[in-house]
Amino acid sequence: MPCSPFSKLLLLFALFCSPPKLSAKIHHEAGTVFKSVQYRASIDVIGKHLSGILVFKTQEDSSIRTVFVNEMGVTFFDISFFAQHYTYNAIMNSMDKKAVKRSLAKDLGMILMRGIYKEITAVQHLQSQAGTGNQQTTFTLKLKRKGSVQYTYNRKSEQYPVIENFGKNKKVISILQFYQQNNSAPDSIFVQHHTVHFTISLKQLHVTE
Repeated sequence: MPCSPFSKLLLLFALFCSPPKLSAKIHHEAGTVFKSVQYRASIDVIGKHLSGILVFKTQEDSSIRTVFVNEMGVTFFDISFFAQHYTYNAIMNSMDKKAVKRSLAKDLGMILMRGIYKEITAVQHLQSQAGTGNQQTTFTLKLKRKGSVQYTYNRKSEQYPVIENFGKNKKVISILQFYQQNNSAPDSIFVQHHTVHFTISLKQLHVTE
């Protein structure tokens, strides 16, 4: 039986206003692409200020190698992020503390969207801002350890401008990512811990620099 004009209107409204059913796997595979990106980095951790170059580089096995070195070539840390886990290849003795290593891995894993989460199907869709120009969707991934991470995803540009880590009833970490036009890799990234003095500031180094 043909639909009435009113029924068609309701159907169209449902199609355009309902939150999209985007799977965790789609978000995970559509995460920020870091084929080979270098950032000028500034990290304040355990009462120390560290500066140098942070490199994200995708390997042949699809892992992402993350290396932080100073201007003299000394390695602060070297971490490989895989889909479901991460491995420290090296870390400076003064930073070789369990809490520091976990925090660094979580911060970088949140940016890379890998290595620190439970099964990739463990995702909750929160809401979609239908009718807005930026077409933003928020979704949540559950950490292997306690807490969760909420991503704001701009569907139009496939970018992730805001990432937030929540513990029990409080926000633990905020990450702001700023982009140049439609670049997949952020031009600058700022990580702020809300419970301890720990910040990471990254500014992408371009070929001309």
